[in-house]
Amino acid sequence: MSSPGRPRIHWTRADSVLLQGTLFLGLLLLSLSFLATLLWILAVVPAGAMGWMNEITVHHTSEVARAVPDVTLLADDVGVRGTDTLVLVFEDPGAPERLLLALPVLLQQVLGLVVVGLVLRMLQSLSSGDPFVPANVRRVYAVAFAVLLGSLLLPVVESVCDIALWQDRVPVDEVALLAFDLGLGSGPLTGFLVGLLLVSLAEVFRRGARMREDVEGLV
Repeated sequence: MSSPGRPRIHWTRADSVLLQGTLFLGLLLLSLSFLATLLWILAVVPAGAMGWMNEITVHHTSEVARAVPDVTLLADDVGVRGTDTLVLVFEDPGAPERLLLALPVLLQQVLGLVVVGLVLRMLQSLSSGDPFVPANVRRVYAVAFAVLLGSLLLPVVESVCDIALWQDRVPVDEVALLAFDLGLGSGPLTGFLVGLLLVSLAEVFRRGARMREDVEGLV
C-alpha cells in the first residue's frame, strides 16, 4: 500500500501533447536555422545579416597573453592581466571562408535535428502504452551516439576550420594552435558525460524490451 502523504506523478495525454508540441517547435526552429545557415554559405544572405557567423575567437600564446592592456584603473585594489583571446571578424568572406565559418554550426544543427527527431519519435510511440520496444532501443542508442559524436567531433571540426581561417591572417607564433577547456563546465566533457548516461539508458531500454519479449513468450 502506498503512503497517502507521498505525492504521485501521473503522465497524462495533455502532458504528452504539450511535450510533442514543444519538440515540434524545436524541430521547426532548428530546420529554419539550418536553412538560414545554408543560405548564408551560398551567399544568398549577406554576411552582415548574421554577424556572429563571420567571427572566430583566436587564442594567443602564453607570451602574448601576458601583455597588459592599456586600461585606466579607478581603484588601487584591482589589477589587470592580459587577455588570451581576440576575435577575428571577416567583413566580406568568400565562398571558402563562408563554408569554413559555418561548418561547425551546420554540423551542430544536423546533430540537433537528429536528436530532436528521434526523441519525438520515441514520445509518439508512447501512445501504444509500451515504451520498451526494439525501435525505441535503437532510437535511444542513436541519440546516445549522436551526443557522443558531437562532443568529440565538434571541437575538432571547429579547431580545424579556425586554423584554416587564421593561418594566413595572423602571425603563427602569436596564436595557439589548439586551445580547449576540460573543466566540469566545458561543452565537450559535459556532452561526453551526457552521452555515456544516454548509453546507460539505452541499455535499460534494451533489457526492458528483452524482458517484455520473454514474458510474451511465456504467455
